[in-house]
Amino acid sequence: MVPGSSAHILKFGGAALADGEGVRRVAGIIAERWQKSPKERTVVVVSAHRGVTDLLGAAAWAASRGDVDPSGVRVRHRALLRELALPSDVLDRYWREWGHFLESLAHAGPLSAAQLDLALSFGERLSARVVARVCTEFGLPAVPVDAWDLGLVSDSRHGAARPLEGSGDALRKGLDGIEGIPVVTGFLAKDSSGNLTTLGRNGSDLTASLIASALGAKQIQFWKAVGGIMTADPDLVPDARSLASVTYSEAAEFAFHGAQVLHPEAIMPSLRNSTRVSVRDVSEPDAPGTLLTVSVEDDAVGPVGVATRPDLLRIDVDVPSPKMRAERVTALFEILGKCGVEASLVDAEGDQISAFVESGPGVPAALDQLGDMTQVHGDLASVALIGHGVGEDLALGRGALEALDLAGIEVQRAFLGARRSSQAFAVAATDLVRAARALHGFVLSHKRWSGTENRP
Repeated sequence: MVPGSSAHILKFGGAALADGEGVRRVAGIIAERWQKSPKERTVVVVSAHRGVTDLLGAAAWAASRGDVDPSGVRVRHRALLRELALPSDVLDRYWREWGHFLESLAHAGPLSAAQLDLALSFGERLSARVVARVCTEFGLPAVPVDAWDLGLVSDSRHGAARPLEGSGDALRKGLDGIEGIPVVTGFLAKDSSGNLTTLGRNGSDLTASLIASALGAKQIQFWKAVGGIMTADPDLVPDARSLASVTYSEAAEFAFHGAQVLHPEAIMPSLRNSTRVSVRDVSEPDAPGTLLTVSVEDDAVGPVGVATRPDLLRIDVDVPSPKMRAERVTALFEILGKCGVEASLVDAEGDQISAFVESGPGVPAALDQLGDMTQVHGDLASVALIGHGVGEDLALGRGALEALDLAGIEVQRAFLGARRSSQAFAVAATDLVRAARALHGFVLSHKRWSGTENRP
């Protein structure tokens, strides 16, 4: 890094890198940043191209059952290379490695968490090579870099690893040894024994944040395929709007209730260094996007948006005694943890506890371990109001319930006052779109929004 200068971190998500047009657009954004301030360090962090992680995981699971087929991922990337007019052999080294790896899984028994991590790693490794190569076509001195080669060391919790203390110093020294623009793999690290690990949910964002913290970066920009953080999912609510700013606590509530936005855990290292954090839209690179702030004005209280979870299960657990309650709740959460899902909403009524969880592979079958004292109900969803002080305003909750009732939505459970900055409502999955639109209209009618095009 040039002495006395500031680093800028640009992180690009999988949706922004979905196709050839997207990759070229990303390279253009990087080029503009580089040309504008060539003496300031630019570091790029990338996710896998959209859909690739799922393809990799499915191929690994199939191979572990004896069905070896490396072609899906390969076809996906070769189509991308054609779109970009890049030579078809650019990634051949990785196809050989991928094929050998899948063959080994066919003889290794059940797929382990460590093997799944290795399978998923191909997504970011391939993406970094593609993006760096396209950047060179734009005349940029870009070089692909695996994060572990920079010294990013994690613990050994495969699928949800966390960086070890001291990684910041290693990252800074590693980056100082690279000329030009590093295009770094997000999501990936290695443990102290050299085993590849993945950083779990928001892992690529965490990689970018760790690099920003290590370099004392002036700012970090998270580039996505949406207009910053939105008031609602635009696929559900056509008149959803971009938010000019949200607090870290509001971003946490959006993420907790299912919105695909930044999670504060992933950007906490940057926050500690007072790095400016923003979410930008690759389709509108000149737009300011959404700025994340530490606090809000005292009068900025009320809802700013709606978050949704579309595919929930409700798990009812009978607990006839206080002793049985503790045992069964512990058992429930242990089983959910093994399935990789979390209870987003929990409610207790009389001798029964209900937990709402995202539906995932194997969850209903795993719950059979709890016996006939557990019932599972599907086809549910949740919609939540998000905003500073929302959870403490019960009158606001009653107003939201009235808005849902006027839209003909039956609320199965209401979670009022449980969290400081949100209130949530469980509804039938078939009612989710109408519920989201009804609550979004309620948000825009609130005094915090009255007479404005964006959040004050």
